[in-house]
Amino acid sequence: MLFGHGVGSRGDLPLPLWMFTWAAAIALIVSFVALGVLWTKPRLAAAAGGRTIDVPGPLRLLQVVGQVAALALLLVSLWAGLAGVDDTNGNLLPVTIFVIVWVGGTLLSGLIGDVWGAINPVVTLGRGAEQLGRRVGVRSEGPAPRTGHWPAAAGLFVFLFYELAHPSGSSPRTLGIMLLVHLVVCSLAAARWGAKWLEENEPFTVMFALIGAMAPIRRAAAGRLQLSSPVAGLAAMPIITGSAAALIVVLGGTTFDGFSESELGRDVLGRPEGWGGAVTLTIGLVGSIAVIAALYAIGVQWTARVSGLEFRQIWRDFAPSLVPIVFGYAIAHYAQLLVDETQSFWFRLSDPLGRGWNLFGAADGVIDFTIISVDLIAWVQVLAILFGHIGAVIVAHDMSVSLVRLEESLRSQFAMLIVMVAYSTLGLWLLLNA
Repeated sequence: MLFGHGVGSRGDLPLPLWMFTWAAAIALIVSFVALGVLWTKPRLAAAAGGRTIDVPGPLRLLQVVGQVAALALLLVSLWAGLAGVDDTNGNLLPVTIFVIVWVGGTLLSGLIGDVWGAINPVVTLGRGAEQLGRRVGVRSEGPAPRTGHWPAAAGLFVFLFYELAHPSGSSPRTLGIMLLVHLVVCSLAAARWGAKWLEENEPFTVMFALIGAMAPIRRAAAGRLQLSSPVAGLAAMPIITGSAAALIVVLGGTTFDGFSESELGRDVLGRPEGWGGAVTLTIGLVGSIAVIAALYAIGVQWTARVSGLEFRQIWRDFAPSLVPIVFGYAIAHYAQLLVDETQSFWFRLSDPLGRGWNLFGAADGVIDFTIISVDLIAWVQVLAILFGHIGAVIVAHDMSVSLVRLEESLRSQFAMLIVMVAYSTLGLWLLLNA
């Protein structure tokens, strides 16, 4: 049993070498074909419109139930972290944060749509704080500060620090204090600037909304849903300053997570312990994010030079191309974790504080590691990386042909293509060396 991500899971699940080789070759070939032959004009913006339908009554009721359930789970998890046993294996909070919310939210957002945005318990609390702020006179009637997605990027880095570097980041007590501080800050911000501010700045809310833009189902106007082809919504995704940074932080964190579990990572990092080890791991995390950012900057710089557009514009406008890669990386690295640890989540709901309760009769359950085979996990990993890469190339190329002529687009996307291939190859290599 390894205790990555604050929870226990299976250890070595290396990718077969032949699967790695074929996946890397397919990624490269499909990219060149898509760029040079199949995609000669922008298509995603038109496809993003899709079809708009009214939300069925039962689905609206389900949303209300989901909001109540999500808020209840948040409060119970917070209670467990602050008052329950300080044991990762016996407390509800770690598996809820690291698996159900972080991994499960990412999976649902990319496959179905921004489910988190529909039931968001932090925004639910924020609406209450906003009303309270009006009553006590602290609610600002002016516009909220326009900070872009930079607060979300900073918050995501803090979360990844707790997940990957903090010496007691899997401790329920540590996580409980972190969650309490987070909710207090969010409530104060909502009381001052309104719950809408949270939708644009709260880390999980922002990340799941960005990933949800690639799903075939998206929320449109009040009471309506928009249906379109997968990844088409990325062409209509609102991009503001800091969006690329938020995506790069998450991609860099997932990359570092995979690297730290590889043989090379263990050789380089050793077995860091305590706060001294936290410094080492934090440097590694920052370095991984910097490498991902540098690769993206190389592609942006080349595209800007060939197209004649500004670097800042390309950096911002091509951010949606990172979304499929972030989603693919997350599924490849954490799908097996989600399958295994979701089972333990149900067990811990029966005894959220680890006090020996058995509220729903499931507290004595054990994880069945045979539900999903190692071979199936390997295929899921490869396909997630592969389709994430293809989606990223399509989005980047579609954006390029919408900005410049096709001939210039093909030349401008050369470096970005190499960057996408590098991301995919890196992800596959990390899985190969798990």
